[in-house]
Amino acid sequence: MKFTQLKYFIDKFHDTRGSGKIIKFTTRAAFFSVFIGSFALIMSLSILDGFEDMLTETTAKFTSDISIVSMNGGYVSRDSVDLSRFEIAGVAEVIEKPVIIRKKNDIDGFILKGIDYKNDINNFSQNIERGKFGFTSDSAKEVIISQKVAKKMGYKLGDEVVIYSIDADQQSVPKTKISKFKIVALYDTGLGEYDNSILITPLLTAHKFFDITEGNATRLEISVKDKNNIATITDEIAVNLQFPYMAKNVFDYQRMALIWIQVQKEPIPLVLGIITIVAVLNVVTMLLILIVEKTRQIGIMKVLGMPSIDIIKIFVFIGVRLAFKAAITGGIIALVLSLLQQQYGFISLDSSVYFLDTVPISINPWHYFIVIFNAVVISAIVVLIPSIVSSKIRPVKVLRFS
Repeated sequence: MKFTQLKYFIDKFHDTRGSGKIIKFTTRAAFFSVFIGSFALIMSLSILDGFEDMLTETTAKFTSDISIVSMNGGYVSRDSVDLSRFEIAGVAEVIEKPVIIRKKNDIDGFILKGIDYKNDINNFSQNIERGKFGFTSDSAKEVIISQKVAKKMGYKLGDEVVIYSIDADQQSVPKTKISKFKIVALYDTGLGEYDNSILITPLLTAHKFFDITEGNATRLEISVKDKNNIATITDEIAVNLQFPYMAKNVFDYQRMALIWIQVQKEPIPLVLGIITIVAVLNVVTMLLILIVEKTRQIGIMKVLGMPSIDIIKIFVFIGVRLAFKAAITGGIIALVLSLLQQQYGFISLDSSVYFLDTVPISINPWHYFIVIFNAVVISAIVVLIPSIVSSKIRPVKVLRFS
C-alpha cells in the first residue's frame, strides 16, 4: 500500500474529534508526557553545560587560563620564567593584595588587583556595565568595582573610595597605608565569588600603593591560543618551573564546582532513557485504547484484504508521529526559554550557594538532536507491541460480535 493511502487511514484512525473522551484524554496525556520529558531533559543538559562554561569562562577573567604563582607567597617576574616555547596568546603581570574599605559604619575586606589594562588578555572589558574599561594614566588612583559592591556600600560612578592596606608581612608593627581612589567604572561578571571581592586598579598604582618593586608580581597570568590545550600546557609549564614557582589553571580554581557538575552529568544517559521510556509508555497506552476503540474498523480492513504489515505501519506511524510532535514542541519551548534566560536572566540564584547569580544556559544543538532522536527511536520500537497486537485481530470474531 502506498504511503498516501496509509496516511489516509492514519489520519482517520487518529482523528480525536470523532473519538470518545477516553481516547482524547489518553492522546493528550501521551503528548504532554513526551513533551514534558523532552523539555526537562533538554533544559537539564543546557543548564549543566551552562554552569560548566560560565564557571570556566568567568573564572578565567580573574585568573586567566593559566597562572604562575610562588608557593611561599613571594613574587614572580617574567624574567624568572621562560614561556617562549609554549603556544600562548599573551602574558600579563598582576598584583593582588588584601585591602579594607570603610564607609561610615560599614567595613569590608576586598582584594585590590593591579592589572596592565592596556594588555587585556582576558577580555575583561566585556564585563564593564557602566563607565569605560581603562584609567586616565598608568599611575592613576582610580578603581573599577563591581555593581554588587557599589550597591552594597552605596557607591556610584565618580565617588571616591578610601582604601586601607595593611602589610601583614612586617615583623614588627604592621605598616598601614591609606589612599583615596576614584571609581571610574562598574563591572558585572555574574560570578558572586569574584564580584563581591575584587577591585581593579592600574598595575603601576598597585606597585606604588603596596611598595612592590616594578617587575615583581604576585601572579603571572597566561592566555593560551587553544583553550582545549589548557591542561596540557599547564603540565608542560609546571615541568619547566623551578621551586618555589607553580602553575595553576582555571580548572584548579573551580575544581570542586566542576567536579560537582561532572557528577551531575554521570547519570544523565540513564535518566535520559528512563524518562523517555516512561513518556513513551503513555503513547503505548494510548495506542492500546485506540486499538480497542477501532477494533471493528480493523476487522473490516482485514476482510477487505489489507495486509497485517500495513496495519502495523498505521499504528507505528500514529505513535511515532505523536512522539515526534511532542518532542519537537518540547525542544522549541526549551529553546525559547533558553534564549530568554540568556538575554534577560530572569531566573536568579543565590551566588553564595550556586557560584552564579543567574541560571546559566548553554544552547547546544546536539542536546536537542539526542533528546528528540531518542524519543522518536524509542517510540518506534516500543509502539511495535500494540501495533503487532492490532495485526493479530481476527476479523471473523470481530464482525460476529460487532
